[in-house]
Amino acid sequence: MIEALVHAAVVRRRAVLLVTLVATLLAAIVAARLRFDALPDVTTNQVLVLTRAGGLTPEEVERLVTRPIEIGLGGIPGMVKQRSVSRYGISSITAVFADDVSPFLARQMVQERLALVGDRLPDGIDAPELGPLTGGLGEIFHFTIRSPERTPAELLELVELRLVPLLRAVEGVVEVNTWGGERRTLDVVGRPDAMARFRLTLGQLEAAVVAATGTAAGANLADGTSQVLLRGVSRPTTPHELGSALVRPAISGEPGVRIADVADVRWGSLPRIGAATSNGEGETVYVMAQMLRGANALQVMERLHARMADVDAALPEDVSVDLVYDRSKLVGATLETVAKNLAEGGLLVVVVLFAMLGSFRAGLLVALVIPLSMVFALAGMALLDIPGNLMSLGAIDFGLLVDGAVVMVEAVFCGAVGAALNPDRVAEWTRGVARPVFFSVLVILLVYVPIVTLTGVDGKMFRPMAAAVIMALLAALILALTFVPAAAAAVLRPRDVPAREPFVVRLAERAYHPVLRAATRAPLLVAAFALASLVLGGWLFTRTGAAFVPQLDEGDLVIQTERAPNISLDSAVREATAMEQVLLGAVPEVRAVVARIGSPAVATDIMGIEQADVFVELAPKSQWRAGLDKDALVQEIDSLLATKAPADVVVFTQPIQMRFNELLGGAVTDVSLSIFGDDLAQLRDLAEQTAEVIAGQPGAVDVRIMAPPDVAVAEVRPRMLAAGSHGMVAADVLRVVQAIRTGVTAGYTYVGPLRLPVRVRLGEPPPASLLARFPVPTAEGALIELEHLATVEQRPAASLVNHDDAQRRIVVGFNVRGAALGDVVEALKAELAARVPLPRGTRSVWGGQYESLAEARARLAWVIPAVVVAIFAVLLLAFRRLRPAALIFTHVPFACVGGILALTLRELPLSLSAAIGFIALSGIAVLNGVVLLSQIDLLLAQGHDPREAAFLAAESRMRPVLMTASVAALGFVPMMLATGTGAEVQRPLATVVVGGLVSSTLLTLVILPALYPFFAGRSRAA
Repeated sequence: MIEALVHAAVVRRRAVLLVTLVATLLAAIVAARLRFDALPDVTTNQVLVLTRAGGLTPEEVERLVTRPIEIGLGGIPGMVKQRSVSRYGISSITAVFADDVSPFLARQMVQERLALVGDRLPDGIDAPELGPLTGGLGEIFHFTIRSPERTPAELLELVELRLVPLLRAVEGVVEVNTWGGERRTLDVVGRPDAMARFRLTLGQLEAAVVAATGTAAGANLADGTSQVLLRGVSRPTTPHELGSALVRPAISGEPGVRIADVADVRWGSLPRIGAATSNGEGETVYVMAQMLRGANALQVMERLHARMADVDAALPEDVSVDLVYDRSKLVGATLETVAKNLAEGGLLVVVVLFAMLGSFRAGLLVALVIPLSMVFALAGMALLDIPGNLMSLGAIDFGLLVDGAVVMVEAVFCGAVGAALNPDRVAEWTRGVARPVFFSVLVILLVYVPIVTLTGVDGKMFRPMAAAVIMALLAALILALTFVPAAAAAVLRPRDVPAREPFVVRLAERAYHPVLRAATRAPLLVAAFALASLVLGGWLFTRTGAAFVPQLDEGDLVIQTERAPNISLDSAVREATAMEQVLLGAVPEVRAVVARIGSPAVATDIMGIEQADVFVELAPKSQWRAGLDKDALVQEIDSLLATKAPADVVVFTQPIQMRFNELLGGAVTDVSLSIFGDDLAQLRDLAEQTAEVIAGQPGAVDVRIMAPPDVAVAEVRPRMLAAGSHGMVAADVLRVVQAIRTGVTAGYTYVGPLRLPVRVRLGEPPPASLLARFPVPTAEGALIELEHLATVEQRPAASLVNHDDAQRRIVVGFNVRGAALGDVVEALKAELAARVPLPRGTRSVWGGQYESLAEARARLAWVIPAVVVAIFAVLLLAFRRLRPAALIFTHVPFACVGGILALTLRELPLSLSAAIGFIALSGIAVLNGVVLLSQIDLLLAQGHDPREAAFLAAESRMRPVLMTASVAALGFVPMMLATGTGAEVQRPLATVVVGGLVSSTLLTLVILPALYPFFAGRSRAA
């Protein structure tokens, strides 16, 4: 059937060429729809639920808000995990769903459950809201706005009124979030002494403010033949206007009491949950646009860049926009690295083809398979919605794409020596190698199929790569069996076949023949060498460290800092500004520094005031000081900050890396150790002991406990009898507590389009030490200190409560630098088991990249055997005998020896990228074995004895074997040696394939011919 396909292609060569042309044009049109990004989005399918619970401590948020919502969300079909964080005044719950659940369906199911949970939440708690539908690659565009002439409130209002609507209207933008600025309020600050003098309580003042604001609909009034709409409006827009409202009307000759008589009415601001600073110049407003999950990053960025012209036009002249982070730079740099590697690899492949074929036209014919295969692969990716990125495009080896075409054209060259070159003969020669070409390429295709079945993080990372390679190889195989023989019959002429072998081939033959003769004469020595190589490879494998996936160097840094949990916002701003000034003044490679402090307006990233993400824009590496690399720069910055701008915790990461870690495991570090239990104090103690052990492990850096220490809470508990003796109930006392700082919202007013809350507050917030003596006015006209109405005490309380599947946990996180991640964790497991035994009722679970590594190992434990079985099954199908298939299968372990030796020489750990390289290599390695053994079988059928058949087959197949191995290896060489953005992710895979092809080619050309006579008799009888 395969031979018939090749024969039909040659006979109908013009039709085949025309169909190929038309199909290529159609595929190119489809491929233009392909979307691009830097990396695959490996984040899980999750829905974020945010609930504001103003004034509640973390433990109260956990008890009153988080637990009821977690219980309400339990049992949703397709949900596989819940994580939650309870902080002061806010609850964040992440519901993780299986990948096959539509994200829109997941959000709908969560929203339906939240509608039922709402009645179980306490009064005064905002309705739960869903976070934006985005992922780890969603934070694509960050900038700040600043003006020396405007207040933080004015800047934030500019952003919300003019910028946010413009940016949200961009197709693909799902949310625009902000840090910093102030939200204005119109405050009525009661003066306790004046209120007592007029016998007014807080409740009466609040009622007066409520009565002074509002609207009333009056339908319409007739006006002759037309009508006029009627409404009533009371929206005070100035403090004076609101202050003139009456609290108490004039009665029995007593003058009325205005709000201004008992309170100061003034502009204020809501308590802030975050801030932003920029380049050591003080506060700014930080704006971040988030992309809809699955959108085309480059297209969205193009639209955002175009929209920024409108943003500039909408801002006053004194306001400037400073770019902080632009994802298109990383995507562009990554794709540039991929394109450079592919171009260089393709060029090397073409050079080898021309040099070893000795014919420009034949070399061009084979090289044409590369662009044709890529066009069809890109079209398939566009149809299957597989984005083009570092993994999906970067792992395609042009050498693999031309292997089948090389064998086909080389067969024509061999047949044309001393014979006429015509279509009938081309059909005959190409039919002869069609079957080995089909099965050898089929083997490579099949080894990628199990990778497509991977799930979890490793599946999201490598499934696109496997799918892209499968589509490219499938296109290359079809082209090799149709287009190549048809084109060879149509365009090759006798003069295209060189009269003698090209110089490179003659040189290779001159070097190869003595080696082949020596090997066939000393088979026992060859066997001993082969066995020693296998033993060496096995030993090196046990000594190679383990890692998950090499970390992409994104170009910029994020420094996560953590300070004392009771730090004030003003202090946090000053210290962030000082850090920025230190970095800009002392590190030449730093171009800009911007800090995000606390939580954003939409609390997608819940942080306390004590936490900050400091974005450090670095100059291109070509402008760095000589000999300085990223690790050395990080150490220099770390030492500098430790002496000139110290923080309690300093952790170095990168924008995407930070977001991926957080969304995957709820922690921002590479590795997390979750300790589960019920007693928060006990968990804290265990976490501190654990962190101490981890800090002493080489390779473990940036060790931190993902929960700040306890904070002091001033707790006010009303005393019913004492409050009642002054005409107050518990709710009145609690209202006083709320009015001291946050204020009681009594209505809203509008200033232009701005909706501003009107708050009622009581006095000026006292120092915490004097809270008990705060004066409270009563209806009798007395001022009663708060301690006479309630018990006031300070106590420590948890600053954060973390849940995983509704169980309390505390997380110890760390990054790994200068060592293999798997080795560091395995060493820590043993040491922690000995030094920090866990009490009964507690347990620990490793997470982060180590969890992903463990899951990937478990999946590879069946994927690799599946690949082995698939290869062996195809070999049995090709040769229909057991021992020839087994003999060719020895290419797999020999190829792995070269791969593990290459990793060792380059000091690279055995990462998931390298493991995928071994899987790919196992398919590539058997290709040349199939070609050689097919020729041996042909010579045996012609009457040659096994030794002679093996020798002659090795001689005649040296060129195609060397060509296919060379082009496959050289296609990966630029990827193996690349240093551009993203090169570190591709490097292990390319290293494994190049090293393995060297050893497997040695097996094909030397070891296999030498040892074949030992198996020949049995093989023929099998």
